Amino acid sequence: MKILLINPPIREWSKPNVFPLGLGYIASILLQDRHEVEVLDINAHRWDREEVEERIKRASFDVVGIGGIVTTYKYIKWLLSLLKTYHPDKKRIVGGSVGSSVPGLMLERNPVDVVCVGEGEDTVRELMKVLKGEGDLSEVKGIWYRDASGKIFENGKRFPIMDLDSIPLPAWDLFSMEIYLKNPVGAPNRNKWIDGSADQDTPLSMNLFATRGCPYQCIYCYHDFMGLGYRHRSPENVVQEIDLLHKRYGVTYFHFVDDEFVMKKDFVHEFCRRIKELGKKHGQQFTWGCAGRVNLMTEELVATLADSGCVLIGYGIESGSQRMLDFIKKKVTVEQAKNAIRLTKKYLGWADCSFMIGYPGETKETIQETIDFCKELNLAPEVIFFLTPYPGTELYQMALARGKIQNEEAYLLGLDEQGEKISVNFTDFTDEELYRIHDGMVKELKAWNEMKHPPSKGDV
Repeated sequence: MKILLINPPIREWSKPNVFPLGLGYIASILLQDRHEVEVLDINAHRWDREEVEERIKRASFDVVGIGGIVTTYKYIKWLLSLLKTYHPDKKRIVGGSVGSSVPGLMLERNPVDVVCVGEGEDTVRELMKVLKGEGDLSEVKGIWYRDASGKIFENGKRFPIMDLDSIPLPAWDLFSMEIYLKNPVGAPNRNKWIDGSADQDTPLSMNLFATRGCPYQCIYCYHDFMGLGYRHRSPENVVQEIDLLHKRYGVTYFHFVDDEFVMKKDFVHEFCRRIKELGKKHGQQFTWGCAGRVNLMTEELVATLADSGCVLIGYGIESGSQRMLDFIKKKVTVEQAKNAIRLTKKYLGWADCSFMIGYPGETKETIQETIDFCKELNLAPEVIFFLTPYPGTELYQMALARGKIQNEEAYLLGLDEQGEKISVNFTDFTDEELYRIHDGMVKELKAWNEMKHPPSKGDV
């Protein structure tokens, strides 16, 4: 069959730098099964809506698949209306976290035939066989679908893929790699979207997965998309991907977007050994970055990461208040966070930390605890996010139960990508007060940092 995959735009205020891994894996599976695959990479090219409409109008396909994060819901809704207008007889499928987190709403409010829930590689393989006439939709696990009468069915979850090495590498060549490669991700983009484009001295970078799943249950995080069970690829398989990306595209910085890269120490140590060996083979040291978790970091682990070329460890610290950390079920302590940051600064020179405010029960005292935490660790975050309930999370169910979200689709249509605006206010502060508190935090920490680290004469 001829299949069109569409990558909707995300973070349009920044340049496109994050390769759509989910669609990349799906494309590889489809190619492996001898389907004809075309990609409409809207995020990479940032075409305006007139151009997108014209391209969809001219497109030729049997099935169309769209993937994205939940904040792309509004744009995907528009895409689905276009697809129904110009290709009313073609099957329309939605996957990714936007489908997985709101499958019922997606089917009820949009002209979509099938929603894939969770990992899509095995599901899409079976689904395409059914759409070719081999079997019935009712037999495909991991989907919700609408039958000819319009009735919606849920088929139940699919068991997570245990052998991640069995999944073919993303079909990079079908996407606009030249765009993603020149816009750095991770450590080479430390200015955080201020510009985003690479200069001649910036290494070519690419994002990748080494693990899937997360054993923790933080109430603000959506857990089901990549499967509940924690699994990892073999270190050899990951390094083979790095080797291929370097040989084919010249990539020298690799950014892992895993939820829990450092979960299994044996995996991490073996990966570090192998990437060092690969660097020696190519006559250079590859650099890379990942997310850490403060309760898992030891000096030996951080030293090993740094020695193998790791130049970024990111932490979702979230709050300097133990009461707030306990409320969101972070399963860490403030002291663990301080220790992890100090160790990371010792070996890497910096630690990439993010924070949120606006928790239920947040007070001026708990916010001051976060300010004091940042001052003690010499952190001056340029962005402090507002706590945002995303569909599929415990926090989202809390917002519904408290009547904070009255109309779910209206909420999704206005959902902010980065938590830089208040979507739901769980505190006793008014929105205006919370915005003032937020701005005051950023200004106070910036001033503190400038006082502790004044610019030298050569910087002025």
